Amino acid sequence: MCERFHHTIPGIPASVAHARAWVTEILSPRIPDTEAITDAQLVVSELVTNAIHHTTSGDHGTVGPAEARLRAILGRVHLRLLLTPCRIRVEVTDSGTIPRPDGATPHEASRDGGGSPGPIVRCPDPDAEHGRGLALVDHLAQRWFSRGDNSGRTVTADLAHQPASTAGVSATARAGGVPAQRQP
Repeated sequence: MCERFHHTIPGIPASVAHARAWVTEILSPRIPDTEAITDAQLVVSELVTNAIHHTTSGDHGTVGPAEARLRAILGRVHLRLLLTPCRIRVEVTDSGTIPRPDGATPHEASRDGGGSPGPIVRCPDPDAEHGRGLALVDHLAQRWFSRGDNSGRTVTADLAHQPASTAGVSATARAGGVPAQRQP
């Protein structure tokens, strides 16, 4: 069984909180694994933030009328959640990138499997304010990858969760207790 959910949000900073709330709304009634829900919220936050700040999905500091028009048309981020009994798949799709005046794209140094520029996991200076998002995604996800090109990219992250039938046992075991016996 696989449940699929889709949501589109505007490319503005306030949408990051909206995306986290949407994830909670979808996952909370379906899986009892609160740690997995928290991890999914964080992964969505980081991926949506990247889409807003590094692609045409975001409404940030446009430099000219042509870029402003393009961002107004494309400024959306698409979210998908696919939920199976043991996995949460998060997909965040942006609207692509605009080449810089020198012809480079924001992620020119990184290439995905298809040779297209992709996201980069950075090792920022300890005092840096930004640059840790994909490192968090890399740590929390079982696996993550991106596909696409400068006209749009999807970043996918797979997270494990405890199935409903074992989540209560796992939570009790983590707390050092003994699971309650079910009455017939």
